Amino acid sequence: MDEDDLPAEDYFAILGPQEAYWRDKYEWLRKLGYQLRPRYRPDWIPSWKLNPSLFIFSCEDSVTQHGELCDALRISDGSQVMLKTVDTATYPCEVALMEYLNQEPQKSDRRNHAVPLIDVLYPPDEPSRRIIVMPVCRMWDSPDFDTVGEVVDCIRQLIEGVQFLHANRIAHRDLAYGNFMMDSSLFTIPFHPFMDCERLDYKGTARAKYTRTQKRPRYYIIDYGFSVRYEENEMPPSEVMGAYGSDRSVPEHASPDEPHNPFPVDIYCLGNLIRREILKTKPEKVGFGWMVPLIKDMMRRDPSRRPTIDDVALRYEACIALLKPALLRSRWTQSWTKAIPHLARKLRFIITQTPPIPT
Repeated sequence: MDEDDLPAEDYFAILGPQEAYWRDKYEWLRKLGYQLRPRYRPDWIPSWKLNPSLFIFSCEDSVTQHGELCDALRISDGSQVMLKTVDTATYPCEVALMEYLNQEPQKSDRRNHAVPLIDVLYPPDEPSRRIIVMPVCRMWDSPDFDTVGEVVDCIRQLIEGVQFLHANRIAHRDLAYGNFMMDSSLFTIPFHPFMDCERLDYKGTARAKYTRTQKRPRYYIIDYGFSVRYEENEMPPSEVMGAYGSDRSVPEHASPDEPHNPFPVDIYCLGNLIRREILKTKPEKVGFGWMVPLIKDMMRRDPSRRPTIDDVALRYEACIALLKPALLRSRWTQSWTKAIPHLARKLRFIITQTPPIPT
C-alpha cells in the first residue's frame, strides 16, 4: 500500500525523514537542555494507538513538524524554543549573521528586529550543519489587528528592522510574508508552534489575552539564508544575484545574469510586502491612502529611483505624525461580530489615554 493511501491512524504514526532526524537527536538535545515533544522520543508509541478511543486529530502527538524546524522546551526554565537546522555549506552566512546581530552593541539597539538567538548547537558528525535555537514566535498577522494604529506600528517596526539591517550593510534579500514574525507576548497560555490555533497542551483553543494596543508586541525579521553583510569598501555592491527570494515580481529578476544592487531590491520587496500582505485591499479603504505615494516610489521599476530605507523611514514618520486619533483608533477588520467589543475597548482606551499607536 502506498504511504499516501494509509488510513490516518497509520499515516500519522510514521515519522518522515526530516522528523526522523529530530528523533535521532532526541537524547543528545536532552543532554544539552532541550526537550523535544513526545512524538520524537525514540520509544514513542502514538497515543491513539495506546488508546483507540482517542480521536487522532485531538492528540497532540499527531502534529508533525515543518522542514528544518522543530520545537522544544528549554529544560532549565520550561520556555518554548524553536530549533532550526542550517546547512552552512549551502547557507554560509546565516549563522554568522545571526551571531553578529545578537552581539553588542547591535543587540541593544532598539531598531534591531532580528529574531533573538538563544544558542548555536554543533551536531556530532555533521561538520557543515548547525542548529540555531530561537524563541517561539507567531506569524505577524495572527491574531487579527484590532485598529489602524496597530497596523501603523507593525509597518513602523518592519521599516525600522530593515533600516537597522541596511545601516549595518546587511541586505536581507528575501523580505517576504513568511520571514516576518511576532513575539508571543499577546498570549499568556502557550500555543502550539505547529498548530497555533491550539494550546500547547492541546486542551483548548489558543486565544490571545491582549490586543496589540494593550500589550505592544515586538516584530522580528527572520531567515538570513540569502542575506549578505558587505564590507565598507564593497558599498554600494553590484553583483549577479540570480533569481532568488520569494518575491518573483522584483523587476531585477527579469535579468538575473546582470549585476544588481541588493539594497534597492530589499526596498521593492518591503513595499510589496506592505502593499500585498498587510494592506491587501485598496489602501484607501483601510485608512492608508496616505501611504500610496510612498509604496509606489518603493516599487519603481528603475531601482535607482527607489528611496533608500532612511528616506522611507523619514517619509513614513512624517505621514503618521499627521494622522488623527479617530482614524488610528478605528476598527481594522470589518467583521460586525467584532464591532461591539472593539467599541468597548476604544472607549476604555480614550478614557485611560492609552496611545492609539502602540508604544
